[in-house]
Amino acid sequence: MNAANKRKDNMEGDKNAKRVKKVCSYGDKCYRRNPAHLREFSHPHLEAILDASDGGDYTIPPELSLQRQLILEQLEIIVEKKLYEPHSSCTSTARPKTPDPPSTKQPIKPTTDHKLPVSSASRETQPKASNDAKDSKTADKDTLASSSDEKDTSRKDEKENNTTDPVKVKDDYRPIVPPTRRATEYLTVVRPAGNMAAKHAASAPYHIFYTTIASAKETHSQPYSITFLEILDHSLGELQCSLQINFMVEPAWLLAQYYFAGYSEKKLTILYGEECSDLRDISKKKPQVEAYQVPMATPFGKHHTKMMILCYEDGSLRVVVSTANLYADDWENRTQGLWFSPRCAPLPPGSMPHDGDSPTQFKRSLLKYLSQYRTPILSRYVAKVQRCDFSHINVFLVASAPGGHFDMEWGLTRVGSLLRQHCALPRAEQPRWPLLAQASSIGSYGKEPRLWLTGDFLHHFTKIKEQPQTLSQPPELKLIYPSLENVKQSHDGLLGGGCLPYAAEAHFKQPWLNNFLYQWKAKSSHRDRAMPHIKSYTRTSPDNKKAAYYLLTSGNVSKAAWGSLNKGNAALRIISYEAGVLFLPRFVINEDFFPLEPNAPNRLVIPYDIPPTKYTSDMQPWVMDYLR
Repeated sequence: MNAANKRKDNMEGDKNAKRVKKVCSYGDKCYRRNPAHLREFSHPHLEAILDASDGGDYTIPPELSLQRQLILEQLEIIVEKKLYEPHSSCTSTARPKTPDPPSTKQPIKPTTDHKLPVSSASRETQPKASNDAKDSKTADKDTLASSSDEKDTSRKDEKENNTTDPVKVKDDYRPIVPPTRRATEYLTVVRPAGNMAAKHAASAPYHIFYTTIASAKETHSQPYSITFLEILDHSLGELQCSLQINFMVEPAWLLAQYYFAGYSEKKLTILYGEECSDLRDISKKKPQVEAYQVPMATPFGKHHTKMMILCYEDGSLRVVVSTANLYADDWENRTQGLWFSPRCAPLPPGSMPHDGDSPTQFKRSLLKYLSQYRTPILSRYVAKVQRCDFSHINVFLVASAPGGHFDMEWGLTRVGSLLRQHCALPRAEQPRWPLLAQASSIGSYGKEPRLWLTGDFLHHFTKIKEQPQTLSQPPELKLIYPSLENVKQSHDGLLGGGCLPYAAEAHFKQPWLNNFLYQWKAKSSHRDRAMPHIKSYTRTSPDNKKAAYYLLTSGNVSKAAWGSLNKGNAALRIISYEAGVLFLPRFVINEDFFPLEPNAPNRLVIPYDIPPTKYTSDMQPWVMDYLR
């Protein structure tokens, strides 16, 4: 018998044999909907649901309720493709039983209002420490992060399912752990706890904040200034878990923030870009923390997004879109901006995943952006976003993700598409409203500005509803980026330029750029000496009293961030991850323009001085080479 016939006979003989499937390594966190995967691997949680079904609606266990829609889709595929034969109640084959939660000691219950004790000393704003003291604080933060390692095991033994509060997920509740040390002993600026909810409500309708500047006391009490610890303030609700998406992360500093907020035991997920050895195996030391380094297809691209998803015990969440990395320097003497969303309440039971979206389709855009990561580590947060109501969100999410895009939903084509639909600037005034592009880094644009900077970039960022059909004079581009002189007078001297990674080699190839450069001046917000790591874009009226839009984002003025158009097939090629929010007047204040005057109702606060100040003839932009 030849090999082919032998193989055929073996296959015929085994046709009715049950093939043992390997259990999927992702367990009940599996997000795959591929029939081939569901055929190849066993999923006990899905099979248990099918076994328990009487042919009607499926009963999803409470602990899997946040993944309900995903599970229903997986079940539909399994049934349609006949990938599993359910066991009847009389089947003698025993199924693996989901182990009951271990019985543990008395659970630790938080106080009813979850307020953390705050001493009078911790309510005082501290002046900036000397460099020696600052180094000491950094060392202390490392001590804080490591000292709590010893508590992790004992705290796990003390936790038990919370069955008294129906709002909380049965086996997911992690208690508040009040800090035993004062935040003022480790953090440079600490605002009184318990006030952030009122401060956030007062920031409507924009919900824009700028980071408090440690060395500028005038900023400590500004209504639009914020510290990281305030983002975690208990007045906003008790945190259940949170997702931090960022480029650079200093774990000791970040975990210290959660410690002082009382959230050292809460689930924390970190997506990061820049290599960090302390994050690689952090789950071994901190089981409540999981980290994932986002892979990049090219070394020229960066995972540059700065975003948070804060999920609360009552099922609600908030989204933060920021310009700051997660390490100390970015939150001390640098100008950063962030949008802190209003509370997004849970949708009624039975709602569909895309219910509760806003006129800006923020929820849809956020889910589409999160899907670009293609990692199961995000399944928990995707499910929470799907279950929340975003109908009151008044900003557009503007994001970038690596790849070639044809759908005008990414990068500069996303900006152009939204402005083309909603920017109400009159056609006759189009050339007179300059584009102010403020950034912390500058890209390489080529030998001539028209190759990208005054070409695709300026064209998309200055589109309007009444777009002229014929060639017309383009608006002026004013690129705000610190000069060497600006950095020298900063709070940290030349070290203040550490967040401005423009290279002398790149500038040498584009000397024409000086014609577009404007200084960093921010006396109006007391941030003149706080070098900008913020990135923002706007168009202002000739009298500087109005703005046509405002874009706050992680994206610098670069092809990597916003993309470049392929002249052959019109695909937009992007190589970095970025995220920002676009404010359009009609959606935020129901007007055509944002007021910029100091005492105007619904004034939009922009941190730098308008109009910007042009470089003098003897000025040069800051380049990192000055630090070498």
